[in-house]
Amino acid sequence: MTRHALTMLAVATIGLAVLSETDAATIQAGNCSQSSTQSAINSASTGDTVSVPAGNCTWTSTVTIPSTKRIALQGAGTDVTVITFVPAGGTALNLSKSGTRVSGFTFREGAILADGSNWRIDHCKLQFSSWSDGITVGSINTVNGNHPTGVIDHCIFNNSRVLVIGTNFGLEENGTQHAMWSRPLGLGTNNAVFVENCTFNGVANSVNAIDANYGGRFVFRYNTLNDIYVEAHSVQGNNRAVRSWEIYNNTFNQVSKSMWVPMFLRGGTGVVFNNTLTGTWNTAGIALDNVRDCETREVSGLCNGSSPWDGNQAGQSGYPCRDQIGRSTDSFLWTTSTPYPPQALDPAYAWSNKHGSSDVLFFQHNNCANHIQPGRDYFNNAVRPGYTPYTYPHPLVQGGFSSTLAPPENLHVVGLAP
Repeated sequence: MTRHALTMLAVATIGLAVLSETDAATIQAGNCSQSSTQSAINSASTGDTVSVPAGNCTWTSTVTIPSTKRIALQGAGTDVTVITFVPAGGTALNLSKSGTRVSGFTFREGAILADGSNWRIDHCKLQFSSWSDGITVGSINTVNGNHPTGVIDHCIFNNSRVLVIGTNFGLEENGTQHAMWSRPLGLGTNNAVFVENCTFNGVANSVNAIDANYGGRFVFRYNTLNDIYVEAHSVQGNNRAVRSWEIYNNTFNQVSKSMWVPMFLRGGTGVVFNNTLTGTWNTAGIALDNVRDCETREVSGLCNGSSPWDGNQAGQSGYPCRDQIGRSTDSFLWTTSTPYPPQALDPAYAWSNKHGSSDVLFFQHNNCANHIQPGRDYFNNAVRPGYTPYTYPHPLVQGGFSSTLAPPENLHVVGLAP
């Protein structure tokens, strides 16, 4: 390519970027009502900001952002733009697969639903009178096995949690969850839902700040938890368990309620490190569990050597159980014609977790000692070999929101003949 042609290409690229920036607009909703907010979203284009003013509004139906639009939905601030959803517990806002940023709202009694990639939910408050899902993340009606990716940061959760489901309920039989388990583990990458720098306040007893299942992956870091714990689920029927978890640099405070454990992990694998506990805990440890050790379940049954879902090594009472603690990638894609793939052994690791001067360690809960054993399925006070945490803060937090193409910096042409 000649110097002139390359220069013209660079100029064109800059022109497109500037044009894209110029075209971006701020659409002002008339008020915070459902109809005004939806109307402003409908009139927006990718790259636009929809600004919702201060006010207290009641929504009775879901506001939806189409998957074809990546916008910023901006309220005037928590406890300034306040949305109350009726009936309580419904979905107030559906991001679809838009990759939208949502910021500056209080949602009372109404949840946010996120899907797709590169979305961000920040500086919001999720407030419920009865414990509920504040933000649900899941890959909806898709069979490609791609996990949703995005970040939830600087939010306040009162009596609510983040729920991560790798794929939505009802897709157990078509291979979607199996596809998620056939992908590489990918700890330390962005292939997960990130929750960072949030505060979780447990109003009800025995509730979790985050939970995951159906092949879900999450990274939970730099959060503050008050009277609330972290959970991850195992196989419970014909579903697959949580895929992976990375839990680090959080503070777990027992404030006024009786608290059993700070973490209750029941499937998949991951890392737990640099967490701090304060207050009085019934057990200041990290409980490891596997439901099917103790309870038979529809389709998958009991992990005792009788279910084809499990590894069923000789003399091991079913070990390894499907998706149990310390198990990772399926060796091939589970399909109707080729079911029950073996799974890689990929132990969980915990290190540098403290309650005062005491170490906070993995321990076996219920009767799972037959299947979840130290030195094989998990390691205490040991750093996971080769592990490096993903960039903090998350790049979507560092860079803010932009759906436009930034112009090249320090552009120059070298080494070309005239």
